[in-house]
Amino acid sequence: MTAVIDTEGLPLAAGETWELEELMVRSGPDRGRLLDALGDALLRHHPRLIAPRAARGRYQLPPTGWCSWYCFGPRVTAQQVLDNLDAIAASYPTLRYVQIDDGYQSAMGDWLATGAAFGGNVRTVLDQIRRRGFEPAIWVAPFVAEAESSVFKEHADWFVKDADGLPLRSDRVTFGGWRRGPWYVLDGTHPAVQNHFAHVFKTMRQEWGCTYFKLDANFWGAMHGGVFHDARATRVEAYRRGMQAIGRGAGDAFLLGCNHPIWPSLGLIHGSRSSNDIKRSWDRVMTTARQNLSRNWQNGRLWWNDPDAVVLSDELTDAECRFHATAMYASGGMVLSGDDLTTLPVARAAMLRTLLPPTGVAAEFDDETLRVGHVRRPDGRLICLFNWDDVPRTLTVRLPAAVTVTDHWTGESLGHRQGVLSFEMEPRSARLLRTS
Repeated sequence: MTAVIDTEGLPLAAGETWELEELMVRSGPDRGRLLDALGDALLRHHPRLIAPRAARGRYQLPPTGWCSWYCFGPRVTAQQVLDNLDAIAASYPTLRYVQIDDGYQSAMGDWLATGAAFGGNVRTVLDQIRRRGFEPAIWVAPFVAEAESSVFKEHADWFVKDADGLPLRSDRVTFGGWRRGPWYVLDGTHPAVQNHFAHVFKTMRQEWGCTYFKLDANFWGAMHGGVFHDARATRVEAYRRGMQAIGRGAGDAFLLGCNHPIWPSLGLIHGSRSSNDIKRSWDRVMTTARQNLSRNWQNGRLWWNDPDAVVLSDELTDAECRFHATAMYASGGMVLSGDDLTTLPVARAAMLRTLLPPTGVAAEFDDETLRVGHVRRPDGRLICLFNWDDVPRTLTVRLPAAVTVTDHWTGESLGHRQGVLSFEMEPRSARLLRTS
C-alpha cells in the first residue's frame, strides 16, 4: 500500500511541518463495523456541526421541505412557489422548509439582486412563506460568479487567478458550470471575499428571514489549478476559510452542502448531499439510490444526509416509484419534495405523506449488493428489499424471531411470520416491510 500526498506545488521550508489527516487501514468481515470505526475516527478530528437552534430541538430529525428546482427549474415564478405553498399548507404540513432554488437571482454571483421571475424582489415570497408558518429556504452558489455579474465586474481582484494574474476561468481547469458559464471562482483566502460572504448570508438570514441555505457548486471553492490571495494556502484551506465566513453570516440557519468536496466539508455543514441530482428516469433513480445507500454510515453521525429530492410524478412507473421512495426511507436522511404538488397524482401524494416524517435512522445492509437492508427503530424493525435488475429476482431475509409483517406503503398485513421470508420481486422494484 502506498500513501500519496499531493502538495499542490507548495514548498515546505526547513523546520516547517504540516499536520496531515490520520491514515487509517482496517480490514474485517463486518462492513458495518468497519464503516462505524471510520465515522468515529472522522468525528474525533472533525466534530459534527450542530446549529445553536438544535439546542431548542429544531434539528433532532432531518429537515423536510419542498424544492422548486425539479419541477420549475431556473424559470421559477413567484406564483408557482405560492401555489405550492398553498398545497403544502393544505396537504403536507410536515414539509417545513419551502426552498426557492436557482432562478431568483439576476446573475450568478449577485445573490442579493433578484431577477425578473420574482418581480424584482424575492423577499415578498419569502415573507409569505414565513407568515404561513413555514421556514423560508433559498439556494446559493457562493463561490462562483459569471462574467456579467456585478461582483465580477467590480471586484476582479477577489477571484482565484491564473498564472498571468488574471481571473481563472473554471473551464480551463475543470467543468465550466452547468448554467451561465464559464464561471469564475471567489477566493476564500481573500479577506474581502470572507467579508462579502459573511455580509451576503447575514443579510439573507437577518433581513430576508432565510433559515436554510442550499449551498451549491461548493467544489469550485476548492478548485485546482489556480493561485490564491494567500499563496501558501492549499485549495482545501481556501474552501474551508470561505465556508467558515459563510457560517458566521448564516448564524443559526441550516447549511446544506451540494456538489461539495466531502471530506473538506466536515464540521462546516449540517446536511450533505450524498448523491448526484435526481431525474425522473429509472437510470438516475437507480444510480442516485446506490450512491445514497452506500453513504448511509455518514447519516446522523457526520451530518444529515441529503439523498436529493423525492420525485413521484407520472414519468416513473409504480414499481420505480416504490423503489425510489423505499431508497429515500432507507437513507434515513432529509426528505424534500421535488414535484409540483398542485398536480401530483393522488396515489403518489399518499406515498409522499407516508414517507414523512423522516426517521433519521439509516438502513444497515447485509452486504455491498444493497439488496437487503434493516432499519432498526425502538418501535420495531423495517426490512428494505431492492431488486436493482431489469429481470425478476427472488430475495430472502431471515427473521430473528416470530413477527407480524406489514407492507409499509399499502398497510397490507402479510400475517404472522417466522424463519425465512421469500419474495419474488418484479424488475426495478422494492419493498418496505414493517415488523412488530
